[in-house]
Amino acid sequence: MEHTLTVVFGPYWPILLFVLFGGSALAGLWGRKKRQAIVARNTADARQHGMDYVPPSGGGGLQGTHRFCGTTRGVAWTAEVELLSAEVDDGMATRSHVSVHYTRWTAPEVGTGGGALLLMALADGVRPQPAKANPGGFFGGLMAKAALAAFQVYIRSNFGNARGNSLSISPENHLPLAADAFGLAFTAFGDRPELFQRLSPSARDWLLKGCNGKTAFLWDQQGLSLTWPNARIAPEEVAACADYGAVLASLLGVTALAPDVGATP
Repeated sequence: MEHTLTVVFGPYWPILLFVLFGGSALAGLWGRKKRQAIVARNTADARQHGMDYVPPSGGGGLQGTHRFCGTTRGVAWTAEVELLSAEVDDGMATRSHVSVHYTRWTAPEVGTGGGALLLMALADGVRPQPAKANPGGFFGGLMAKAALAAFQVYIRSNFGNARGNSLSISPENHLPLAADAFGLAFTAFGDRPELFQRLSPSARDWLLKGCNGKTAFLWDQQGLSLTWPNARIAPEEVAACADYGAVLASLLGVTALAPDVGATP
């Protein structure tokens, strides 16, 4: 049988090798051309919206961190759009797919000047837990450690490790919210009462609109940051997030600019 295959395919093996390796090379070339076209289009679209755009490093196509920056309504900002899907091998003959998608918008110049305020967006169907006194003892210590771990995971996944390392608040800075639409959508933490008071009814209504998604909110000395749990790569989507953040900044009283009457999240 092997001799027969050799006789049949022997004269054609150079062609078969060319098809195999040449096809791989052509596929790689097509992938690079496609990525270059996407980068060129995003760069041009970003400029039309008054933004700068930096694509992910390497040749991974859309995978990686897309970076934007610009100024909207007088507010200078940066945005990181993370789009990452990977297959993870745990070394035990099992594989799992891990996806990290988010859009993080930050206005570094819109800082508090002191203190921090964090709003955790609650998932649909999740009810905020009422503040309870620490029962103390062994179980109280376990509860406190679990709360701190969950708090840190939320901060780091939404705002990055560097921001989490410098944050001055903890679960002990939990702020009670009224059982209204806002209080059922967010859990609040803060170390300065005056910062929480800056959340006017208009600012709360704007946060509830959320720019088509659950918005994680962090306001401290390093600026105002908003994170959405989806990747918005298109420049017009990033521009909408920037407009949403700039309007929120004005509602917090940290800019002299008022939102446009027709502004929508």
